[in-house]
Amino acid sequence: MNVVGSGGDLPAVLDAGALGELVAASVAHRRTAGGDEPAPVADEDVVVHDAEVVRPGRPGLVSVVATVGSVRCHVVLGLRAPGDEVRFLADADDAPLGIVEDDAGLAVVFDALGDAELATLLLEAVAGDQGTVEWVHRIAETPDSVSLAYDDRLAFTVFQQLPPPGARNPALELYLGLDRAGFNQLLAPVALWQRDGADLGVVLEYQPGTTAGWDLALASLRDLAESGVAPEDAGADFAAEAHRLGTMTARMHLALDTAFGRRPGDVPTWTDAVEASVRAADPAIAEDAGVRSLLAELRRTTRPCVAIRTHGDFDLGRVARTDLGWLVLDCNPGGVPQGGGTEPVFRSPLADVADMLWSLHRVADVAAVERDPTGEAGLRQLTQAWEVRNRRAYLAGYLATPGIGGLVPPGRDLVRTLAAAFELERSAVGIVART
Repeated sequence: MNVVGSGGDLPAVLDAGALGELVAASVAHRRTAGGDEPAPVADEDVVVHDAEVVRPGRPGLVSVVATVGSVRCHVVLGLRAPGDEVRFLADADDAPLGIVEDDAGLAVVFDALGDAELATLLLEAVAGDQGTVEWVHRIAETPDSVSLAYDDRLAFTVFQQLPPPGARNPALELYLGLDRAGFNQLLAPVALWQRDGADLGVVLEYQPGTTAGWDLALASLRDLAESGVAPEDAGADFAAEAHRLGTMTARMHLALDTAFGRRPGDVPTWTDAVEASVRAADPAIAEDAGVRSLLAELRRTTRPCVAIRTHGDFDLGRVARTDLGWLVLDCNPGGVPQGGGTEPVFRSPLADVADMLWSLHRVADVAAVERDPTGEAGLRQLTQAWEVRNRRAYLAGYLATPGIGGLVPPGRDLVRTLAAAFELERSAVGIVART
């Protein structure tokens, strides 16, 4: 894997003031997580830390790291000569960010990640010559990052929000750790873009024809609703896939253990965290007799447990099925402590298992409402049977994987109880996210 991280000197005209104005304009055009219009950004709210010329001339590329308000941001500026014909990507913002002048003359500045030619030149600068690129399209966009696909051969994710100075991108660190540990059920890294220790982007191999786990599960549920038979008799029965997904999850945890090691776990401490999350989401749930009994049982646990770095927010949307099996598409930085800390969180691998179990429940619930919004057709009973069958298959695949017994607590009852507590916490997080 190539690691790229140096560029040319900045033209004198591109001083911190000029760059700050362009960064402010770029950040003001970014989409928010909820799709709301972003708030205006004042130039004085921008502090430029460093920049590099990734590609001089026209078209040119400049990468800038700056703090906007309290957020550390990364912006890739594209410089074009006035009058250049620009081929913008679908859904990209085509508004110019400003005009600058350097040794090459006047330049109109755009978001480089919305320009097909500039996006291809950026790929070449980071990953080297990758041959002729016929087309580029966006496959994901969040406030944190933008991901582009090139001819269904490569996927390039550019990080738009960065952790504090000196800290690695936690999601990328986990992903690369899996790769180093020999876990091959992921998109292989091709090149890493860094500068001064900051992770600016990563290029991965891209596999066309993948089906997101959520879409595959939803297709199974739709087939079930159409046929009206028991889940095990439906033509698109998902249980075998759920079992394979459980096996892949266990292998991922074993690889994370190899990559980052383990620490002693503490069930009562985890239980306190679960209760705090549930109480913050809905105090009434925390006071439910069944919930109180579950948490009390876990607080009495004295069996030794293991904590590892986990995936975080591990659901059906973060995995995909290919002809070769299940893949982990990305890792989530949800395992990073709140309050600006940089020390990674170690927790029970059953927290990831609970996330997936909750996701199986969610997709079954969505399918039932989609097909039977009033509940009159009795579809809920079928989808609940689907959920039970696939939860069991997923857990069976996970717990049967050689070596996983060293990472989960001894005893199936404790495994199920602890997973249920983490699933309760995940459900509480979901409640907060939907309000």
